[in-house]
Amino acid sequence: MRPVLSRAAMAVVGTAALAVPLAVAAAAATSGPTFIHGVLPPPPAGSTSKNNQAAEPQIRADGAGHFYISSENGLGAGTDAWSSTNGGRTYGSLPQPNEESSASGGTTGLAPGGGDTDLSTAPAKNSAGTYNVYVASLTLGSVTVSLSQDGGHTWANDVTAAKVPGDDREWVAAAGANGFYLSYHAVAAGDEIVVNQGQVVAGQPTTVQTYDAINPSQTDIYLGTVADNEIGNIAVDPATGDVYQIFAGCPPSPTAVVSCSSFNTAYMAVGVPSTVNGITTLTFTDYVIYQSPDASASFGNNFPAVAVDTAGNAYATWSDDQNVYLAYSTDHGQRWSAPGKVNHPAAATTAIYPWLTAGQPGKVDVVYYGTPAAANYQTCGQTGTYNCQNEPWSVFFAQNLDVLGGGTWSQSKVTPVVHNGGVCQGGIACTSSGNDNRDLYDDFGVAASPTTGMASITYSDDQYADNTGTANAGECTPAQNNTSSCDHTDFATQTGGNGIF
Repeated sequence: MRPVLSRAAMAVVGTAALAVPLAVAAAAATSGPTFIHGVLPPPPAGSTSKNNQAAEPQIRADGAGHFYISSENGLGAGTDAWSSTNGGRTYGSLPQPNEESSASGGTTGLAPGGGDTDLSTAPAKNSAGTYNVYVASLTLGSVTVSLSQDGGHTWANDVTAAKVPGDDREWVAAAGANGFYLSYHAVAAGDEIVVNQGQVVAGQPTTVQTYDAINPSQTDIYLGTVADNEIGNIAVDPATGDVYQIFAGCPPSPTAVVSCSSFNTAYMAVGVPSTVNGITTLTFTDYVIYQSPDASASFGNNFPAVAVDTAGNAYATWSDDQNVYLAYSTDHGQRWSAPGKVNHPAAATTAIYPWLTAGQPGKVDVVYYGTPAAANYQTCGQTGTYNCQNEPWSVFFAQNLDVLGGGTWSQSKVTPVVHNGGVCQGGIACTSSGNDNRDLYDDFGVAASPTTGMASITYSDDQYADNTGTANAGECTPAQNNTSSCDHTDFATQTGGNGIF
């Protein structure tokens, strides 16, 4: 992931340039749902790693209510995967999606993937009566897309799925029973966001078309963002086939890429499908979600995210390294509400790394890492209770059951402390210790079961005590607590309260 231009906090939240009248209501300190949480088990024997040492996970649920998680081990070290068939109460390890197999059918302990990972499940069943699962993982020089048509037990791979060279930070979203979209930064093309349209052909994930999400014909937006931006995830509306690609960048301007100091504008690229002679293609149009009046505001923190509810309403969330905000669109991404703050003090005075999932109309779950500290301390020498070495971070869950009607956000602290100290969001520019600590890596995720409405969360944890008594107990020592040596992937699943389906 490329480092962003600025980490300055947004000072003022005003009205979006294309806002619809009703803003999302501010958070309210109400009681939240109940959760269980636990450590995910190690990958199967013969995998690229012995312990669950993965980080930066993602999660999705299929139509049957089964959850799937993927998490990365680093370039060339493969991607781990897990599934749950009991509503997220327990998870079992799956074969690593992009691991190489030997001629005899066994595993080799080698994998081309292992970088940034994302996961998606098909909204419709395939011919075998199951839901396709897709895992995308960054490979040195390309992206590997792994496909499972049997619940993650076996995988087929396209190790060169990115068809434009110099790619980075990929995302994947399923479409229909056997289609998918892969988005990624194409560094060789400036910092264009390329979207691959994919299809399952003879059991293999195959690219059939590529698009530019940042439309060159929209001159101001294109010139203001194509050379540098922060890419977020990609989502598909199952009913219309509309494709949503969120990103953050400089304001729309022919000179913004030279003159702007920070990514103070959130954008949505909307790809509308059309079918001619049986061939479906997309036409992308870019829209401003929100432009801050503060030129130093930064929405390029990891990562802006988008989700779509069952009625086709779209939701966008981002962090300015201080708070998490959400805006919505009821007209397929063309106009957006004014953003509203999701987190609230004192438990989550500072909130970063938002992710979201949407269910029935207006029902949304958002997760983030939160701390009672007044800021994400990236420099030492702060006075008061917390500093760059000791501020505690935990996973928080916020829920709003009536976003479209101005409903309020409940907030729940889901986990004990998962990291102490500042959290660097500069990707590979971060170091492994001190105020540049990257133990939480760049993102984590939440999904909700369409059968129960309950959420399951996957997140990174660098705490030794969390491993004690589990199959990962030998991963690190007590002296390595709160370091990358103890990094592993955990889960938390909602057991009570309201669901969003």
